[in-house]
Amino acid sequence: MKSAITRQLRAAMIVGLLAAAIGTAGSQTQDAATRFRLAQGFEQSGEYERAAQLYQELYRKDPGNIVLLDGLQRMLVQLKRYDEAIALLRDRLAQNPTDLNLRASLAGVYQRGGMEQQAREEWDRAITLDRTNPNHYRVVASSMIEHRLLEKAAEVYRRGRKAVNDPTLFALELAQLEVVMMDYTGASTELIGWLRKNPSQLSFVQSRLASFVAKPDGRQAAVSVVRQAIRNEDEVRLHELLGWLYLEGREFDEAFGEYRAIDGLTRAQGSALLQFADRTFKEQAFEIAARAYQEAIRVPLSSDKMRIARYGYANALRELASRSDTLRRPMEVTARDEPGARSRYSGALVAYQGIIRDFPKTEYSAKAYYQIGTIQFQNLFDLDGALDSFNKVVDEAGSIRIIRYDVALKKGGIYLAKGDTTHAREQYASVERAADATPDQNDEAVFHLAELDFFAGRSDDAIAKLDSITVNPKADFANDALQLQAFLRENSAMARTALVRYGQAELFARQRQNTEAIALFQDIVRQYPASLLVDDALMRSATLQVEAGLYAEAVATYKRLLTEFKETSIALDRAQFGLAETYEFGLRDKTKAIAEYERLLADHPRSVFTELARKRIRRLRGDPL
Repeated sequence: MKSAITRQLRAAMIVGLLAAAIGTAGSQTQDAATRFRLAQGFEQSGEYERAAQLYQELYRKDPGNIVLLDGLQRMLVQLKRYDEAIALLRDRLAQNPTDLNLRASLAGVYQRGGMEQQAREEWDRAITLDRTNPNHYRVVASSMIEHRLLEKAAEVYRRGRKAVNDPTLFALELAQLEVVMMDYTGASTELIGWLRKNPSQLSFVQSRLASFVAKPDGRQAAVSVVRQAIRNEDEVRLHELLGWLYLEGREFDEAFGEYRAIDGLTRAQGSALLQFADRTFKEQAFEIAARAYQEAIRVPLSSDKMRIARYGYANALRELASRSDTLRRPMEVTARDEPGARSRYSGALVAYQGIIRDFPKTEYSAKAYYQIGTIQFQNLFDLDGALDSFNKVVDEAGSIRIIRYDVALKKGGIYLAKGDTTHAREQYASVERAADATPDQNDEAVFHLAELDFFAGRSDDAIAKLDSITVNPKADFANDALQLQAFLRENSAMARTALVRYGQAELFARQRQNTEAIALFQDIVRQYPASLLVDDALMRSATLQVEAGLYAEAVATYKRLLTEFKETSIALDRAQFGLAETYEFGLRDKTKAIAEYERLLADHPRSVFTELARKRIRRLRGDPL
């Protein structure tokens, strides 16, 4: 569509030029313009013979019109009447022997007609019109590229570079050509040379390199070229480029070395290291991020940046603690082993406490208390400790309301876990009513209020509350709200009594009263075998049995779910993964664990658990991860 519009606009402009050039009486001009439009119409519809005839008639009447010359030449080439096209252009060149574009066009016709020697000679004549004019080399190379003579075009650019005595001339054109020819070393060399001449254009060079460094061989070629350039000249822009290339390839250790060099060369006093640490944290390379934060802290950084680095370091330790057990404990299990969990998070807790000590009554001390409270609640299930930490967040944050609302949401969860649904509802309601809370905070509060209604057996009230969240599918809690709403609607109509019992069981589970929750879920399975939530009750029962260390019972529950609901349940992949985890971590049966992980890969190849299952299999077999 766009190309058609462009052709139409070009045609209209050409008609105007033609009308001005013909300069005859009004009726004659109108006739010429009409015939020109007709020729264009024939050309666009592929009727080249008729178009050529019209162009030729018009050109005979106005032989000085270059627009008509161009149209006639195009048609003769399309019809493969190369001799006529050559004669036409040579005749024109006899009148304008220094016309660069005409010579390039003539060379192109020779090339199309298979007269390669004549084409080379004509391109050479175009260059010799002015050997020191870069534009002549540019026009000739473009003509060659049009005819797919990429290597010849590159030779022309290099020839022009020597003639003009400018080693960086045509660097960008050559780089682009070499990328097309997959000469990534050559392309990188050209771009590095251009960067040396234009040191402020690092971002531009990175954008050009990005066209091929996503390929391993392209990135390795670029790395080799930049490293060689650094050996010749230890310049900061080259280190920045090399660091970027390493980051693009997720070669974080190598990138770390470059950012050390950058920090030293620029005398940044740790700022470059801090920038690198922030980047690797975002890339979820938490171990290297923690090392980089530590090194920046030791420089030492200025006071303002020190707070950022200390907080970043503590966050990296927290992430390392939470992810270190990804391959060592079941995903569904929370911090049931409190001493082990406390040991894992001790480094992060100490780091956050140091921030509170050294930067009191600041944004960072408030954030540190918030993170401590989150660890205490989610990972240690230390409810009183978490409540105390979140209360201190408010003291540290002062009048920052957005933090207060986040704290209220967390405290609501803590009160719910303590079984105090009244105070939980108060906390959530305070955020739901707040006009200056963010939309996501409002949605989260409404979602949890709906959960409280569900736990209390008021499914209709819960559904009504969830309506306000599901209106915007892009909201953070929209997916959770849709799932819960669908679950409630489906079961409130067909199994309301069972749904009430299910809500009571979920409330017990939130309070970590696993024995009571399991008993209720199993009671639902026994009393309401025809209800649609039986498979959900089995799934929840199995995960809580794992939590409680009832591994044999969990295996039996998972197997029942996988057998009796293999045609209807949407949680089969999760159940299969849970069964494999139970064999691995609970019963310590490596052989059965591998077999169940492999069954997941075979039966549910598109599951979100497949990648982790593969890692678990490799670890159990002793293969490298």
